[in-house]
Amino acid sequence: MIRHIVLFKIKDFSSESEKKEAIQNVLFTFRSLIGQIPQIRQFRVEPDCVHGPFSSDVIIDSLFDSLEDLKAYQAHPAHIDAVDLNKQWSESKILGDYFFENQNRV
Repeated sequence: MIRHIVLFKIKDFSSESEKKEAIQNVLFTFRSLIGQIPQIRQFRVEPDCVHGPFSSDVIIDSLFDSLEDLKAYQAHPAHIDAVDLNKQWSESKILGDYFFENQNRV
């Protein structure tokens, strides 16, 4: 299995309410992929809860059965549309992928 984690930093907006709205838009956009892309095994899209100086604003934590499934997800038109739409709200992203073999590991 492959775990795919993406961290988004939202752009600075002119008000805190605009930034919160942008976060909600990102959450909605990526949560809408659930059920659209059959290769997704698990998919969580959550806002940061700490709000520290180094925190990202939105976290995507997803799981795929194989590297091929992850690549199919990334190439899926719904994912490509979500990424393109997200560009208006996010200033940066960091991602990481790793083989996830044992769920009971500490």
